[in-house]
Amino acid sequence: MSQEWHALSPSAVLKLLTVDAEAGLSADEARRRLARVGPNAVGEYPDTPLWRLVLAQFRSLVVLLLLAASVIAALLGEHVEALAILAALLLNAGIGFFTEWRARLSLAKLRVLTVPQALVRREGNVVRIRAAEVVPGDLLILEAGAHVPADARLVRGSRLRTAEAALTGESVPVDKDVDARLAPETSLGDRRTMVYLGTTVVAGSGLAVATATGLATELGRIGQLVALAEERTTPLERHVEELGRRLIGFALGTCGVVGLAGILHGQPVGLMLETALTLAIAAIPEGLPAVTTVALAAGLWRIARSGALVRRLPAVETLGSTTVICSDKTGTMTENRMAVSRLHIGQETIAVVPRISGTARAFVRDDVVLDPLADTQLARLLTVGALVNDASVTRGSDGLAFHGDPTEIALLAAAQDAGLDPIALGRRWPRRGEIPFDPAVRLMATYHEAEDGRMLCVKGAPAAVLEASIQYDTRAGLAPLTEETRAALLEANRALARNGLRVLAMAWRPGGWPEGDSIEGLTFLGFVGLEDPVRTGVREAIASCAMAGIRTIMLTGDQRSTAEAVGRQLGLAPESIRSRVSPQDKLDLIAAFQAKGDIVAMTGDGVNDAPALARADIGVAMGRHGTDIAREAADIVLTDDNFATIARAVEEGRVIYANLRKVIHFLFTCNLSEILAIFVAILLGFPAPLLPLQILWVNLVTDILPAMALIRDPAEPDVMRRPPRDRQDALVSWRLGRRMLAEGALLSAGVLGAYLWTVWQDGPGPRATTIAFVALVLIHPLQAMNCRSERVGWWRLPSNGLTWAALGVLWGIQWAAVSWTPLARLLGTVSLTAGDWGLVTLWILCPVLLLEALKIARARVRRR
Repeated sequence: MSQEWHALSPSAVLKLLTVDAEAGLSADEARRRLARVGPNAVGEYPDTPLWRLVLAQFRSLVVLLLLAASVIAALLGEHVEALAILAALLLNAGIGFFTEWRARLSLAKLRVLTVPQALVRREGNVVRIRAAEVVPGDLLILEAGAHVPADARLVRGSRLRTAEAALTGESVPVDKDVDARLAPETSLGDRRTMVYLGTTVVAGSGLAVATATGLATELGRIGQLVALAEERTTPLERHVEELGRRLIGFALGTCGVVGLAGILHGQPVGLMLETALTLAIAAIPEGLPAVTTVALAAGLWRIARSGALVRRLPAVETLGSTTVICSDKTGTMTENRMAVSRLHIGQETIAVVPRISGTARAFVRDDVVLDPLADTQLARLLTVGALVNDASVTRGSDGLAFHGDPTEIALLAAAQDAGLDPIALGRRWPRRGEIPFDPAVRLMATYHEAEDGRMLCVKGAPAAVLEASIQYDTRAGLAPLTEETRAALLEANRALARNGLRVLAMAWRPGGWPEGDSIEGLTFLGFVGLEDPVRTGVREAIASCAMAGIRTIMLTGDQRSTAEAVGRQLGLAPESIRSRVSPQDKLDLIAAFQAKGDIVAMTGDGVNDAPALARADIGVAMGRHGTDIAREAADIVLTDDNFATIARAVEEGRVIYANLRKVIHFLFTCNLSEILAIFVAILLGFPAPLLPLQILWVNLVTDILPAMALIRDPAEPDVMRRPPRDRQDALVSWRLGRRMLAEGALLSAGVLGAYLWTVWQDGPGPRATTIAFVALVLIHPLQAMNCRSERVGWWRLPSNGLTWAALGVLWGIQWAAVSWTPLARLLGTVSLTAGDWGLVTLWILCPVLLLEALKIARARVRRR
């Protein structure tokens, strides 16, 4: 039966599905049907099995090196060390598994926040629900740019067209016809009375009743699943992987030299092989890919908490490189909370102001409060504004409630303030047809018919409505629109716009409807000036972006004077304002900026914005008022439609990238210090300062805590006062690479100093290796403090309690490593005296303080 819905009339379908076209399903009935037919889904995101995540941890070169070291230790009879290395292997795998699992869990939760939604009519109200909750019999509200959430039979439609390429392969949009008579055997691509899951509304509007959901839909029946984006590595992750490969080559070469040098100096061959392998493991920052994943996931959550959902991981990296933000004015820079504040009728201006008491606003002309219902011209204009309107009205215990576009809600609210009842007006003048708003002609029209006549109601851009009008309404009656009158009216429009108001024109044509879609011969009624307050914090966000080297361009479809008035409130220069912007203008603007080398973020909300969102380096869609197509094309979705959120997301993007550089800086310098300390000691003819198990301890314990602390480092005070990062710059520049080499050498000098001092005093042995071991562990959190900034001392940065916690925990763990007998015996350490701890502290503070002094000196040179 489901295959023949297209052949039935709308009334027959509604009867079979037991649903009323005006009320829709009740909440209880919808729940019962959902329990019976199941969720409206034809495919789920596949979860990676846990066993695959576990196996993935044993594929790396690090694991192979650990296994090799364990085998060598076992062959040499060092069974305790062999078991300890295996335990380290399992610990390393466990850390990797847990990290990746938590990161994937976080990303999955973020995905849930962006599940598709549907607009339906239930219990007489228009509500937005999750698409998975749509059931057969639901009345679907179809709008341009929305995805069709289920298979459905059209009940009403106006110029409705859908893109069905995903279902039928037909590239041309399909025109829909509610009243078409189709045979049951009509092929899928020719069913003009139906809309289908997986297709998109590209034009017009309509009302449809869901006939099938989930696997019962055509999409589910033919076995097509919703296309899922493949998991892609980001450029940042690829850079990290490339760095890791280079370091592995460097580490293996160096460790080969270390092992050979030790053997030549008389060290046992087996011990040096084991030491060289273990040192190679220590040199490789195997935690770096996991840290990168954690950093990205944590950053996504921080960005999400600020009001932006990142749909594509590469956007996180690109955010830090953004040089231009092109943002819509309405709803992004302003509150999108429209209210009628001025009316211009004939040659008079009427202010709409709050009353001292009560909720309805007053209509004031020349300081005199008017009775709107007694003023024929005013009442007519407000009536037309309430009728040529797609917002819906419901009556509840608290009075009337409006749902829909903010501009249209404002017109209904103004009519209500005047004492008109929008619901009663709709019943008095029921709509019989409409011409939806067309950006090309910038007009919208509705046809209405009552027992005593017909009328055409029109609203749109002032110039467009005036062009379609032949006369205008005055207190003396109708008068022809002469060129002088048109000029005067256009000047009145500009005066309203100069005050920052969005201006709409109203007109009507009583007595008949035009033939076809031509709109002409109208009677001009007047202008409506609507106010949209600037959002709090947007001016400050624009100023912050300017300090960060990011130019802000305001885009609007409003006329120039309105745009400039709002721009002045936001502190924007006239050259940063674009008015009367079309979707093609957005594409041209992006291309122009990109041709100059800019990284462009572009906002959009409509179906026509999708090409611009896809073309921009960062596409930003509106979450509240954006269409499904816009959200699909975007990299980021704003949950609050606020420009300030874009600025916060850019800042978070910079922080994420900066923190990853800090982690790389920390891991590479500390690992390099381990290699150099052992390498230099052996070249000088001394025994290796650390034993293999001590090296594993440093690698698996010491690196993790400070690295995790650096991931969560707060933003540096000047992060939004730096110029945008060049996206072509390497993750580790030559300058940073040279600095890391120098710092690694200084850190190793501190460790070697403590070790050689002890050897000079007492000779080589357990005490000397313990001193070197403790020094190497405790220098790590101090280096993490240094890595928090390349510009200023750590004491001038916002507090990061995690770094202090890491320092305290490592001191405590290291004390146990030398004082708790079972652990000390395993690691080959001995108990240290208070003097020994003081010696270690002195030697590790020297290089760290020197590094901080050099940092401050470099900063002073740069300021000069």
